[in-house]
Amino acid sequence: MICDLRTLGTSRNFDADVCIIGAGAAGIAIAREFVSSPWRVLLLESGGFHREQRVQHLYKAPSIGEHYYQPLESCRSRFFGGSTNCWGGICTPLDEIDFENRPWIPWSGWPTTWSEVEPFLRRAHRLCSTGPFLYDSGAWERIGINHRSFDPALFRTFVWQFNSRAGLDLSFGKRFRSELRRSTNVDVLLHANVTELLTTENGAAIEGARIQTLDGIVHQARAKKFILACGGIENARILLASTRTDPNGIGNRHGVVGRFFHEHLQLPCGVLMAPEGGGEAFRYSRLYPLGGTACLPGLQLAPTAQAACRTPNVSISIDPLYDRESALIALQNFRSDIKARRISFESLKRLGRAAAECHQWAPEAWRRFVEGDRPRGDPRRYLVFARSEQTPNPRSRVTLSHETDELGMRRAVLDWHTTPFDRNGIRLAAAYAVREFQRLGIGEIVEADWLAGADWPEDLAGGPHHMGTTRMADDPHDGVVDRNCKVHGVDGLYVAGSSVFPTGGHANPTLSILALALRLAEHMREALVDAGSSRGVDVPVPRMAVAMESRATAADRTPDLSIVNRQSVGGG
Repeated sequence: MICDLRTLGTSRNFDADVCIIGAGAAGIAIAREFVSSPWRVLLLESGGFHREQRVQHLYKAPSIGEHYYQPLESCRSRFFGGSTNCWGGICTPLDEIDFENRPWIPWSGWPTTWSEVEPFLRRAHRLCSTGPFLYDSGAWERIGINHRSFDPALFRTFVWQFNSRAGLDLSFGKRFRSELRRSTNVDVLLHANVTELLTTENGAAIEGARIQTLDGIVHQARAKKFILACGGIENARILLASTRTDPNGIGNRHGVVGRFFHEHLQLPCGVLMAPEGGGEAFRYSRLYPLGGTACLPGLQLAPTAQAACRTPNVSISIDPLYDRESALIALQNFRSDIKARRISFESLKRLGRAAAECHQWAPEAWRRFVEGDRPRGDPRRYLVFARSEQTPNPRSRVTLSHETDELGMRRAVLDWHTTPFDRNGIRLAAAYAVREFQRLGIGEIVEADWLAGADWPEDLAGGPHHMGTTRMADDPHDGVVDRNCKVHGVDGLYVAGSSVFPTGGHANPTLSILALALRLAEHMREALVDAGSSRGVDVPVPRMAVAMESRATAADRTPDLSIVNRQSVGGG
């Protein structure tokens, strides 16, 4: 059943075995795992089926960090399907080294292993409807590129896969809506904003959640298990805002909630100049068919190189300049603005820059789309584009503002920081690319000027992939959730999504988000069986009750900052 909470009128209590807060990739994936099961599941979504400016405005939050960050209300989608509504369908998994404790990267290491997650990565891969589960050098062999050309001590070859099957809708909200509507045991509530989680008086267990509509009606959800699946910013925001039993927020006894915010650092690191008549560079820049979908070749710093040179995980792609410069990005952003019924100054500026540079990208676009893979012209120029993980940094964090949104909930504040150490991997990847591309006769790479300096360039950008704010760790001093994604010290409360990632690797996070979500769903089902809480699918849907009274929140208290000094952040 799918119901719009605004149509119910009076306050109610909703009862379930499992309550999932957030209907994005993780939330919908978990809910689907319970369809036709013996347990009643409640899936709460803040928005409706379409983007609404009033709902989207609830995401508005200031960014006060050392780097510019795009407006937080523009890089997330607050309606059914979450960020899959604006997802490009790009998939590649985390690597084994990402899960390991790397001595040169403080706070690295997951409490679980790649081998434990790998079976769920395969299931997540099928859920994304991509090609074969093939992301390593085997994919290069399948598409006909010799992966042995590059020195394996320097680079590992891999691919990004794209959800490009004809007729496949990338939005999980559209793709799985009918399945959830038909379910007899999974109920979806739209326009259901969770503004506070409720625990027992001692804070040791979750009891319920306060739900509010923009019309001011307050409801309550009660369940044996709650899963917070609202993204890397909102997961931390909701925990910090839930202050009835602890003024620091839920799960924040050691001041870790909201800390360790990290991103994928994405920016150009050089320009490749191919020789006259040389089409080799094009082989590494084009999309290839792979099992009914498409893939793009990539190069990643080899694990041995990362260890020897003490760098983060970094990958690079070779992109025709028109793909990564103004034109395509400007048109995509302008199209998104039109769909959202708004035009931003940034979009207009990029569109103007694309028009001014048409003499650069138009000939390349003509060659690629009209002449196919028969490159002509001298020289052919490509952008060497880097994507790097960010070193975990407790000073990079999400906190709460004193400004409130329309629901009366304190807005998030993003304080994004990097370290000098974060640049090391990109510098090394660029240097290796210069060496290898010259050795193989692919072309000459002119490194970006910023690599020789001490600062990041102005066009430093994030994924936007919001990770780390409720990170996973065995020790509650170092993280918010345990290896099973349960909040330390709070029975029944779990977190899903990339906010639990201790480190982010170079890979786009959606595939790994889905893998951990499926893993959490399996753990949850086992926990419900062990607890003997099966109630049968004929349990009636949520019953009416008087909504809870709103209580005043406790005064703010300065969080425990000792974690900042427990380990030095590499390079800074």
